[in-house]
Amino acid sequence: LKSKKNILEVGCSSGFMLFPLIKKGFKCTGIEPSGVFSRFLKSKKIDVYSSIEKLKKNTNKKFDLIIHFFVLEHIADPIKFIKSLLPLLEKKGQIIFEIPNVADPLHTLYNISAFERFYWSIAHHWYFSEKSLKFVLEKINKPYKIILNQRYDLSNHLVWSRDGKPGGMGKFSNLLGKKIDKNYENILLKSGYCDTLIGIINN
Repeated sequence: LKSKKNILEVGCSSGFMLFPLIKKGFKCTGIEPSGVFSRFLKSKKIDVYSSIEKLKKNTNKKFDLIIHFFVLEHIADPIKFIKSLLPLLEKKGQIIFEIPNVADPLHTLYNISAFERFYWSIAHHWYFSEKSLKFVLEKINKPYKIILNQRYDLSNHLVWSRDGKPGGMGKFSNLLGKKIDKNYENILLKSGYCDTLIGIINN
């Protein structure tokens, strides 16, 4: 990250990811369609645009790093969306993004009915697996990598199983110990039954 000077976040919301990066000296730009968040970011002197098209129209900026978190599943045409970002990348720039993995163990392994009602959203056009994300990224014609990631711990899964609701992160960590938590995470990652996927595209 140290070599990445200019950063663009697509779907930057209130800027909670951008503010720490700005504090570390990076030059950050945001794309955020929400008028409320855009006005807030502008009041904080952050360069923000309502769409990719508006950014391209109003500036010739290029970026060393483009990031977006839990955005791609909301996009009707993910291939077109990713391709629209490529002209904004500097040579040797990267796109890094994170999305939910439909192989989430709370859905695939444990089949918790309360989680099913929580998980599926009409706002999501897509639910990606590692295989379907590979299909999308193969269409981009750029080098890429997919990293399996597990955001939520064993405590969270135990609370979902017991109470049928979120909010259990770290609840039993002192009792279980870090070793059990780490072993559980590693098992999920090795099996592919993890909750998120990280995509990296190299220009």
